[in-house]
Amino acid sequence: MESAVQITAANIPVDQNTLYFYFGQEVAPNGYFWVFPKGHNKANIGLGVSGIIGKKKSAQSFLDDFMNKHYPNAPVLTKIAGGVPCAITLKKISAPGIMLVGDAARQVNPLSGGGIASGMIGGKIAGTIAAEAIKMNKLDHILTYDKAWADRLGKRHETFNKIKEGIYNFSDEKFNNIAHSFNKVPFEKRTLGRLFTTALLNQPSLLVDIAKVFVV
Repeated sequence: MESAVQITAANIPVDQNTLYFYFGQEVAPNGYFWVFPKGHNKANIGLGVSGIIGKKKSAQSFLDDFMNKHYPNAPVLTKIAGGVPCAITLKKISAPGIMLVGDAARQVNPLSGGGIASGMIGGKIAGTIAAEAIKMNKLDHILTYDKAWADRLGKRHETFNKIKEGIYNFSDEKFNNIAHSFNKVPFEKRTLGRLFTTALLNQPSLLVDIAKVFVV
């Protein structure tokens, strides 16, 4: 379970067309920090860190440090905080008469912590199966939800979770080297695939680091 907190603040002088991400042991160890502009000099500012880190220093404390350093006089308009289940999907997410979706099923992307899109996909799969079960008058059809989810995103999330474990071991220096290399890529060609390729070309040892977590 990751620990996360986000505020909406005013008087944040950032480019309204840019999303800001921060990585590193000081700002958000085993996670990342974000500043998402909302227009009119407002922004969503927050972070997520691993539960292990959160036990030593809370996400709120990391947020306070960041705000005091970068935006000490920014009024805070709203705040939300809570846990994000960044892990593999539960082994069983359906039973007679019930299907779990979203955070309840741990359908969050383990690598990014994003859960809205994957939760919507899970909901669509569950809704389709529920409709089929009613149409066929065969309620045990609900039990096919587990495999349908695994085939659609569940297995991919297992891979993402392994990659996350490997990334946890990256040093700040390694992250910085990757970022500097990626900045040389033309803006219109900056995709996640290109990021991974650039990282491997400039840091071949990354492949070894990530491969280690797949070896049982």
